[in-house]
Amino acid sequence: MRLIRILLAFLCIAFGIGVVALNAEAVHLDLLWIEFSLPLGLLLLSILLLGALLGGMAALLSRGEASTPAAPAEDDEASAG
Repeated sequence: MRLIRILLAFLCIAFGIGVVALNAEAVHLDLLWIEFSLPLGLLLLSILLLGALLGGMAALLSRGEASTPAAPAEDDEASAG
């Protein structure tokens, strides 16, 4: 199992190097308050990494909320009327 993970990590690294090498032309990025220019492949990989991190965080947060029981609503009807 550990060997498969190592091979998968090397495959992802090789894929990333290939994407950066094949998309070397510079693109101009304007984010209203900051402007910069970087290679298209680097931009693609960084956005992919950011999306994976945000998706992982969202999955962890949603799993944490589901494991905690919701507090029962008491006296809602009694206080309303």
